[in-house]
Amino acid sequence: MKFTVVSKTGWILLAGLIAIPFVLWAMIQPLDERFSTSYMTLTSLGRLVGIASMVCFSLNVILTARLKFIETLFGGLNKVYIAHHIIGGIALVVILTHPLVLALRTMIVSPHDAALQLIPFMNDTMTTIGILSLWLFITLMILTLYVKLPYKTWLLTHKFMGLVLLGIIIHIILGSNDINADMRLKVYSWGLMGLASLAYLYRTILPRVLVKRYDYTVTEVRSLPGGIVRFVLTPKSKAIRFRSGQFIFVSFRAEGFSHEFHPFTVSSNSKESGLVITVKSLGAYTATLVKFGPDMVGMPVKVEGAYGRFNFENFPAKKQVWVGGGIGITPFLSMAADVRAPFQVDLYYTTKSQSEIIDSEYLLQLIEASGGSLRVIPYVADINGFLTAEKIKEYSGDLTETDILVCGPPPMMFALKKQLKSLGVRASRIHSEEFSMS
Repeated sequence: MKFTVVSKTGWILLAGLIAIPFVLWAMIQPLDERFSTSYMTLTSLGRLVGIASMVCFSLNVILTARLKFIETLFGGLNKVYIAHHIIGGIALVVILTHPLVLALRTMIVSPHDAALQLIPFMNDTMTTIGILSLWLFITLMILTLYVKLPYKTWLLTHKFMGLVLLGIIIHIILGSNDINADMRLKVYSWGLMGLASLAYLYRTILPRVLVKRYDYTVTEVRSLPGGIVRFVLTPKSKAIRFRSGQFIFVSFRAEGFSHEFHPFTVSSNSKESGLVITVKSLGAYTATLVKFGPDMVGMPVKVEGAYGRFNFENFPAKKQVWVGGGIGITPFLSMAADVRAPFQVDLYYTTKSQSEIIDSEYLLQLIEASGGSLRVIPYVADINGFLTAEKIKEYSGDLTETDILVCGPPPMMFALKKQLKSLGVRASRIHSEEFSMS
């Protein structure tokens, strides 16, 4: 499998999908009529943000479906979720603005009626459903953006997004609005909301039926230094196809064990049989895996994927620097076996202490097998301090024409990206994997 990393195409497509309904709206009625008075101006602005609310929310639901072609457009599932986060924030703003602008319009005639427009059950059915959807969405977005929830609870909040989508659809059906007044805008809007409904059905309501998943079994569990546990997964029948550096969603299926799907980078090389995932205790779920891992041999597993574009062959430079921080070494363990000329790779493996280093013998074997194309630089923070871009430059030389791949704790990745840019490395040369649920 050969993937192409695309980063801007997805955003260009999103911008186009958001712009189309505004163009269609502008064609319905002359703009000088729409903005002829204060009342008409507020009415028009209210309807515009209402359309924007529908579009942004629908796109946001579609982005959560983990569709492979969408991942390709954005250059990785982690980037799709970044877009989902941004579009969700925009949706929150415009959905909140919609009733406020319409209430401001009503205030010109009656302040009392304007206040009632923001209170559910004090208006007609259409308005009440819109208000209830608004408050539900605000609640869910606050929980998502500003409260650190356990993954199980976070997943449950996203399931309620379907009620918001249903509320928006009913609100539009029952309302007197520009979407229902123009056939072109109606077809576009209903098409987009229909796709969002299908995406919600696919990912949230019927994933067991519609989403392709593979049956595996835990055949071996190894305890590694630093409180790390490694699981070897063997397919029961058909094996998943993946590329080194990608990640999968895994659900351990023992009775009494949480069945949610969590993402894990595949540690094994794509040429190997089976799958290997390497787990460190970073949250409640991974802590459970680390604690009970030795007792999980024979456990059935469901696997979905693979996802991600974090593979060194996807990037143009033959000279590359890889930085794996702690458990962030896992995608590089997967890729390192593939390094051969003309690639020249310096892998910085940074840990807090010497005792946390894993797979040192395996890495030595890969160095020898690479024929000089791979160098591994262990870097222990307790001895040498934190790894910096300047220290990387000292050993690896000029970095301006080098592709740099980084995976590790978010503070480390943020600091290194900032330092690398200050050394003249273009942002397009810095690649990271920033997708984790612990």
